[in-house]
Amino acid sequence: MLTKLLILLMCLFSFSFNLAAEASGTEITALHWGVSKENVFRVVLDCTGPTDAQAVLNDDSLMVSVEGGLKPYVSKDYKVKSDTVDHVELQATGEKTVLQLPLTRKLADSDYKIFVLKKDPVTKRPDRIVIDIASGNTGFKPVASTGAVIPSILAKPTFEIGGGIKGKMITLDPGHGGTDPGAIGKQGTKEKDITLKIAMKVRDYLLDKGAEVSMTRTNDKDVYGPDATDAQELQARVDAAQANDADLFVSIHCNASTNPNVGGISSYFFPKTDYDKIAAAAIQQDLTKKFGLDDLGVRQANFYVNKRSSMPTVLIETAFISNQKEEKLLRSNWFQNKMAKAIADGIEDYFAATGGDQ
Repeated sequence: MLTKLLILLMCLFSFSFNLAAEASGTEITALHWGVSKENVFRVVLDCTGPTDAQAVLNDDSLMVSVEGGLKPYVSKDYKVKSDTVDHVELQATGEKTVLQLPLTRKLADSDYKIFVLKKDPVTKRPDRIVIDIASGNTGFKPVASTGAVIPSILAKPTFEIGGGIKGKMITLDPGHGGTDPGAIGKQGTKEKDITLKIAMKVRDYLLDKGAEVSMTRTNDKDVYGPDATDAQELQARVDAAQANDADLFVSIHCNASTNPNVGGISSYFFPKTDYDKIAAAAIQQDLTKKFGLDDLGVRQANFYVNKRSSMPTVLIETAFISNQKEEKLLRSNWFQNKMAKAIADGIEDYFAATGGDQ
């Protein structure tokens, strides 16, 4: 009898635990923000499942409480460009996450709206919580309570294009680092060392051109930390670009293949803005016209940093560290200098080719 009672209690405990886990299972995996052409400021929270949110408007802030936790790799603070909000904060409080939007002007109830977008299997977008804030005192038109999903207003991330390179903020990301050596060549060359050397040289060339530069790392370290998952480490690099309000994000790598005869230069993009491919093409053109290496072209890829950053992003594969000839080139100071100058020139060409600000 006692044994049966214990089994029953254990079953009840397990059932209660599973219910609690199911109730608090939704988590926020990313935050995106942007400003539409109608000057509507938008914040989007990506979630692992359906959830709900409630907003409380104060004189100096808009607070949104979301039913769900916060993934540890998601940044807690975002600097933004808006005439209403200058930064966004996330605070995890157990099974809830609070989104704080400190306001630079007082809002009316009609100046903002919050709604839920369900997971879209076609576009592969997750469940989302969306907060829109209207510019000025125009407000939003009242929406009838029909239960229908409010149509999404397309919002563009804020970054500058055109007008030359002077004053533009570029974030450089030397691939790998710290506990992650990246690819290793036959001579023992570590990708993390080469990418850092090239990136530091690119920084100097860009500064000479009048650009502003931020780096995800300036020494041999993990950006997030030594015990990070791949997603945490890569998100930390994206967060660095977001925090510095970058106009362009460039991640520098060395390629590798199981075939030691494969070599060449390639540039990767993800078409999240109208300018990712343009930036990749401009950099690739300068890289390939100044070297005798194979031009592997401009390629679209689902790389984390390209996809998750809000500004145009290019991931460059400078050469193949697995190719003995190219490994030797990558180790040489003159090649690193020439590679860095070509990247900087390509970035300059990109800002010259794109016209005007968004």
